[in-house]
Amino acid sequence: MTTRKQKLKKNKITFVSNIDGIYEHKELHPQPTKLITPEWFKNMPHDAVKNKKIKLLNEMKTIRMCPSFVDIFKEGYVLVAPCDYWFKVDKDGNWEWSTPDNQLKVEIHEDEQFKNYLPNNKVKKVFKLLSPFSAITPKGWSVRQIPMIYEFNDDWQVAYGVLNTDVEHELNQQILFTSTSEEILIKKGTPLNYIVPFKRSNKLSHIVVEPNDEIKRIINKSRRLVRSSFKSSLPYYRNS
Repeated sequence: MTTRKQKLKKNKITFVSNIDGIYEHKELHPQPTKLITPEWFKNMPHDAVKNKKIKLLNEMKTIRMCPSFVDIFKEGYVLVAPCDYWFKVDKDGNWEWSTPDNQLKVEIHEDEQFKNYLPNNKVKKVFKLLSPFSAITPKGWSVRQIPMIYEFNDDWQVAYGVLNTDVEHELNQQILFTSTSEEILIKKGTPLNYIVPFKRSNKLSHIVVEPNDEIKRIINKSRRLVRSSFKSSLPYYRNS
């Protein structure tokens, strides 16, 4: 059997797995975030309400025209559940987990490591998924592990964190069990969390100043670009 030597590329994040057969199942690979945008967001119109008096105008825009929302779903990658996961935490704090694949295991973050220090009892247990994927980033690059945004899931979420993936490459997710039910089932293919690469050297200090003429010019230029049209003046957002 011949093997092909893989070369890491300086300008890419490299995902790798040691789980047999997972390369043939593309739907279980890390996915660009834009491919897993929530359905409710994709189905939202750009204009919320038609103007009853003026046919050519709309009374308000939806967040589909707001860059702070649109850009969320255009950066990074989504990790999905590689198999079904079953978790149980009863009223006494006893816990269990199960998967149909003995290659895909779960560990526990003991209560003394995290849960016991939280200001409320919403998190009933912390399970750690041993992800089948690792990530390798160029020197100086890390990734943010971010919970699924606007999924409105009351049963669980992955903890927010930062991983220095140029040094340590595991992508294990901490599942915060928050359900009011004793059992939850996370189905294979369910989006778990975002992975967003960032360069650690790109850190900015901050200052607070009163606006001078140059700052006013910059702000007014931006306002004119955004507010000079009933619809967005930025094609980037109109087509999102």
